[in-house]
Amino acid sequence: MSAKNKDDKNRWRSETIAFRLSKPEREQLEKRYKLSGYGTKQDFIIDSLFKQNVIAHETPIMITTFRKELNLILNELERIDDINKVDEEFFTPIIRMLEILEAFYSAK
Repeated sequence: MSAKNKDDKNRWRSETIAFRLSKPEREQLEKRYKLSGYGTKQDFIIDSLFKQNVIAHETPIMITTFRKELNLILNELERIDDINKVDEEFFTPIIRMLEILEAFYSAK
């Protein structure tokens, strides 16, 4: 069992919430979490639910994930011979990364 945590207002986080996802949904959640640079998936989900505006944190893990994701996108783009055959989900990480980069640019 994991250790109990306190939130930023020094309240115990002792309640557990569980939910089911399909494999593609879980993969998308994992990508969004890693691309956002949060320390824990819990913090990412809580901010997503309550603030509905996730703030990216520039961390080495985030930068590494960006690099890996960009390489996957590049490989896929090189493989594509007809844009009409591309699945719409292919664009989801691209859109998310652009949102993160725009947020960094506007914060400076």
